[in-house]
Amino acid sequence: MDVFEIIHSMRAMRRLKPDPVPKALLEKILSAGIQAPSGQNTQPWAFLVLTDAENKKFFGDRYNYWLRERFGDMLLENDTSTPYGRTINAARHLGDHMLEAPIILMVFGKRDWPFNVKEADRQGKAPPSYGSIYPCVQNILIAARALGLGASLTTMHQMFEDEIHNEFNIPLTYGIVATIPIGYPEGSFGSLTREPLDTKVHYERWI
Repeated sequence: MDVFEIIHSMRAMRRLKPDPVPKALLEKILSAGIQAPSGQNTQPWAFLVLTDAENKKFFGDRYNYWLRERFGDMLLENDTSTPYGRTINAARHLGDHMLEAPIILMVFGKRDWPFNVKEADRQGKAPPSYGSIYPCVQNILIAARALGLGASLTTMHQMFEDEIHNEFNIPLTYGIVATIPIGYPEGSFGSLTREPLDTKVHYERWI
């Protein structure tokens, strides 16, 4: 597929079929991910792939609990006639069915203090190097779309990250940047609704 066709039709797919995804396709997606640039070519990414039913249930149950705890009554929206209503419905569906996703992919970044944080202020755990990880995440989403797979970037893991580290024996030198459920989509890819470019771009001065 043409890269612009991929980008202009790469919507978040939160409704996924339970059909298994071949390991070869997953590895092709991850291989695309690690081709991304990173600061000083440090390549600070790492991945945890969940396909086992019990492991996905551990993650899915907590994801759904915190989704509802965080957004509460917002998730009761059932109006599918508006983009907002459809998004809410899809988010609720993902929460209910996260544990059924064929693949739950967690993308980690090695912890590294930003340059603007002085040595004296560096208390506790450093954050992951987000700027070096998100290009990798975007490559993963683009590769999944190119292969006809649905995916969506989620961050609700931050509500129970300590539990994830303990359950899966993840070293504290790494933090989770994104969680991406991947599978064959129930819906169809298509054109996106975005605000016009000229409402977002400023040349020389912000006016």
